[in-house]
Amino acid sequence: MFRLIALLLRWLVGKTGLLLLIVAVLVGGAWLRSEWEELRARHAEISAQEKLSASLQRELAALDAALEQDAAAWREQMATATLPLRAELGELEARIARAQPQWQVALQEFANLERQADGAHEAAQQARREFETLQRASWWWDRFIDPAKALALEGARAKAQLLEANARTWAAARDRVAPALENAPMRALLTRQATLQQRIEALGDAVSPRQPALRDSRQRKAAEVAQIEALLAAQRARATHDPRERLFAAVRRQLPLALGILAAALLLPVAIKALFFYVLAPLAARQPPVRVRPDPQAAVFPLPQQSSTAATLELAPDETLLVQPDYLQSSSLSAHKRTQWLLNPALPFASLASGMFALTRITAAPGSDGTRVVVAARHDPLSELAVLELPAGAALVLQPRGLAGVALPATAPLRITRHWRLGSLHAWLTLQLRYLVFHGPCRLVLEGCRGVLIETPQPGQPRLISQAATLGFSANLDYRNTRSETFIAYLLGRDALLNDLFSGAPGCFVYEAVPRLRGSRTGVAGRGLEGLTDALLKALGI
Repeated sequence: MFRLIALLLRWLVGKTGLLLLIVAVLVGGAWLRSEWEELRARHAEISAQEKLSASLQRELAALDAALEQDAAAWREQMATATLPLRAELGELEARIARAQPQWQVALQEFANLERQADGAHEAAQQARREFETLQRASWWWDRFIDPAKALALEGARAKAQLLEANARTWAAARDRVAPALENAPMRALLTRQATLQQRIEALGDAVSPRQPALRDSRQRKAAEVAQIEALLAAQRARATHDPRERLFAAVRRQLPLALGILAAALLLPVAIKALFFYVLAPLAARQPPVRVRPDPQAAVFPLPQQSSTAATLELAPDETLLVQPDYLQSSSLSAHKRTQWLLNPALPFASLASGMFALTRITAAPGSDGTRVVVAARHDPLSELAVLELPAGAALVLQPRGLAGVALPATAPLRITRHWRLGSLHAWLTLQLRYLVFHGPCRLVLEGCRGVLIETPQPGQPRLISQAATLGFSANLDYRNTRSETFIAYLLGRDALLNDLFSGAPGCFVYEAVPRLRGSRTGVAGRGLEGLTDALLKALGI
């Protein structure tokens, strides 16, 4: 009952969490949508205001053009109207220029006459003031008492009368000449000249009657433009200081860079694969083959029975079986079992990386005739096992990842040698720098997906298999690589870059029927860190 309640509570908590997640996603999506719609509405309003401002600017420019056009037309009209006036003025100026000498002489004579009249008048006035001064200082008895004073008064009276008569004479002469000078033809010409000049200046300063209305319209339009520009400036300022606007603006600014990075991330693996397929793989195929241990007299492996889901090993009293615990299906109760931490203490990293650590070591009970052990892949229904016997003197290049167990003499440790090929261009191009060679006598329990197959190449008839399927091969075989058939299959991960090619004799090669991780084992460019790890293990022969 408690278990049922716990399961029910777990189900309710899981569904509640899912419901909360869905609600959070919907609320967040709705909020983002509302924010986006608000920003779109603001941008649409700003865009409409900008369009209106542009339209008003065009109308203002049209009014400026109309003002300039009207002013130009008015100036042309006024210039046309002043043409006859200017012609008449030119004719008058020519006539004045011809009569100017005589007119100057007449003016000088009149000026002299006027100076004489003014001088005579001033002298008469001065004589009159002197006479009046003496007269105020004289009495009637002065003619009897002071005859000299009376005589001086009479002399002053006579002088004043004489000078006044002279002044009247000059004034009369001036007055007789002045009307003739005023009515002279030259005076009319000068008056007409001044009149024409005033009319021409008035026409030049005249303003078109349409100008006031046009200027009023322009002022109103300029006020509308200023109002719209102020509104736009305020809206842009609000948009600039809006955090949402800054966020979306930053997204828009970084979007091209993000798209470029995305394009590079998508295209870079394709470029790397193209480099591997069209450059490195053909170069690797042209390299001479690798032979780990040349030996024309190498021992021939007896071909094992067909692989199956389980393998039965009959252990002699002097034999030991090292097997991964996950593959131990059944064994005798009396068999002696203990843990061996590493497949080979001399190769700790290879043992750990291949999974051959913490192994179960099985030996027959003391005094018994041996023991039987059944080995099977208990956690992988696609795995099949095959037992390959290596006689004394035989050597097999093997990747420990395909090893489930090994049976060997109890008195002799498993012999594994390392062979580096750092000086080989083929090794560097294929990133397989080290080969691990297992030496007999021993029996290898090999594991492969959907079966383990063993073939022997015939002389002059090399055999080609997928590199991802290869588990091992005889150390005396010629080993080389060839490029896979099509680039698209390699690009899509349906095929490995290189195929293994085995030739020479005697010897055999071992491979699994269906390569594991098929479709994703595409190398460094296709699997990121996992591909980098695979490349490192391949370089070390693991």
